[in-house]
Amino acid sequence: MSRWNGVSVVGSAPRVLTAAIVALTLAGCAADTQERATIVVGAGENVTGAVLAHIYAGAVRSAGVTAEVKEGLGERSDYVAALDGGEISLVPDFTGDLLHTFDSLSGATEAEDVFVDLNRSLPEGLSVGDYALAEDRMAIAVSSSGPFAEVSSLSDFAPSCSDAVVGIVEKSSGIEPMEIGMQLGPVYGCSFTEFTVYPDSESAVSALDSGEVDALALRTSSFGPLAADLSTLDDDESAIIAQNVVPLMRDGALDDAAFATLGVVAGELTTADLAEMIGEVRSGANSGDVAARWLGEHNL
Repeated sequence: MSRWNGVSVVGSAPRVLTAAIVALTLAGCAADTQERATIVVGAGENVTGAVLAHIYAGAVRSAGVTAEVKEGLGERSDYVAALDGGEISLVPDFTGDLLHTFDSLSGATEAEDVFVDLNRSLPEGLSVGDYALAEDRMAIAVSSSGPFAEVSSLSDFAPSCSDAVVGIVEKSSGIEPMEIGMQLGPVYGCSFTEFTVYPDSESAVSALDSGEVDALALRTSSFGPLAADLSTLDDDESAIIAQNVVPLMRDGALDDAAFATLGVVAGELTTADLAEMIGEVRSGANSGDVAARWLGEHNL
């Protein structure tokens, strides 16, 4: 109770205090709602993109942020447009492919150089987090019992390129013949002329083992877990562009805590991890479940 000109006023101060508390509470709720806006993680049409999207969405959730995955966004140009238009907040991709999208004239091939050039080439409003250990770089594999069993490097293999029959897997998990020539030709003078396309990694490996093809051109994660057992040739002249996993996002999409989780993924996701998960999903497992298991193993 307080007095004003001799008149007792009961309850005025508590009502003022209550109003202030309500105002502060509402302001806090508004700020919390703004901070916890849903993060939409996008993915293209393939298994690799879906697995990575669920990994990054799960990582962001571990920071207390609501996140959802939006799959089936099409080709790279489609999901970059969706990111630019605000339809999605973040999309995982590969450093070399993104660099080629934003700066096709860059000659960088090593992981750090590619990342630096990618940062420089990004349009206003977009940024990238740290790149991961996991990569999806092109590689050339030969049979350990075939005619090139003693060859260990692309420089040694180059003189035989025009005579070699090369197996590739269809686009969803493989590599395009033109891409092979563009990366190997200028440095090694390597020009393959005969390709055989296989529907999956298993049939491609069988063809290599049987001598049906002399070599396989593949991408180290997208090919799946069988890539780990292949004899790949050393890129001794660094002709093949790095393709490390990297999150591309809208500026300001993540708060500090959520952004920090991207660094955990970068430091712990390996090529073998990603290839194994891709293999599981192709065998019928759910991409979200497979990603959740990896996240749990890494305390995310």
